Amino acid sequence: MKKNWLYCTLVAIPLMSGLTACNNEDDPNPNPNPEPTTTYGAYIVNTGSGNNYGSIQWFDKANQTITGDLYKAQNGKDLGDLQDLCIYGSKMYAVSTQSSKVEVLDLNGKLLKSIPMNTAEEKPMNPRYAVGAEGFVFITAYDGTVSRLDTLSQEITGSVEVGAYPEALTYVDGKLYVNISGYGSGDKVAVVDVKSWTKTPDITVKLNPYTVIFDGKDGYVYVVSNGNYAGTPTLPEEQWIYQTLQRIDVRTNQVEDVCNATYAAKKGDNIYVLYAEYYLPERNSCFVYNVKTKEKKEFINIEDIPSPGGIAVDPVSEDVYIINQPYGSLNDVYIYSKDGQFKKKIETGIYTTNIRFLAE
Repeated sequence: MKKNWLYCTLVAIPLMSGLTACNNEDDPNPNPNPEPTTTYGAYIVNTGSGNNYGSIQWFDKANQTITGDLYKAQNGKDLGDLQDLCIYGSKMYAVSTQSSKVEVLDLNGKLLKSIPMNTAEEKPMNPRYAVGAEGFVFITAYDGTVSRLDTLSQEITGSVEVGAYPEALTYVDGKLYVNISGYGSGDKVAVVDVKSWTKTPDITVKLNPYTVIFDGKDGYVYVVSNGNYAGTPTLPEEQWIYQTLQRIDVRTNQVEDVCNATYAAKKGDNIYVLYAEYYLPERNSCFVYNVKTKEKKEFINIEDIPSPGGIAVDPVSEDVYIINQPYGSLNDVYIYSKDGQFKKKIETGIYTTNIRFLAE
């Protein structure tokens, strides 16, 4: 059976054109690192504001069109708050922090099941981010845990404590790597062995790893630490910790700095970087960093993106999608070719934070 593989780059489609999909569980020997040849489009993840206005849109690459909110169209009601969207197999998993739930959707956005995320004492866990692997969806939550959702039974089958305020996570070679933000005071990446379902020793990184962590497909896990808001007027300059992209060698757990970064996405040897220190706008830039040559060159003029809020790369064409995230209004996504030529701007929802590609 032909399989559609979903690529999350920071950063997935409703099957509106007759495209069919199989569950990841259908293939007894799936290739863990397939090379895609076609990208159909991308889901746009809009987290909304507070408890409201979260939405999911579909950008159709062939027709160059974007839908309205798929969830509302399919279910006749608003999604409410939305923190993250994981696409795995033939389903989507919409993670809501304030509502403390994970909603299982089909690829057109139709609600299949709502799963409350509560502790044994029936207190909200406040789930944050999710990633799919090995027939499970793994979900971080502010109660300090990663939960394991079985994609066949659609039930939570276990959880493991990882540290204070876990955020984004990624899966590589049987292990989960989890950013432990400590709500701004953490400096660890937790590691969970999936088979034994146990936590192994933490890896120390720079202060405040948060929304960005991904498998570089090159033997490294890449993680952005947000630092301590360098440039804050009340903070002495000698104490500034800049936003930094680091990489972890998965064989040795050794960490090395790559470059300054707020958001990053990798394709091949190139990492596309947005660097935007809030208090130090004169440092801001958008560039390409080559991991082999360690050279970087300007990708676009950062001033073209008034409020940079995320970056993603098409896994086939290497088109680069950059989120413009003005506060309190509808957002935009700017699309560029891999050499930095502007191609298109699409209007999205409120507080766009992620872009999820569907490729096979």
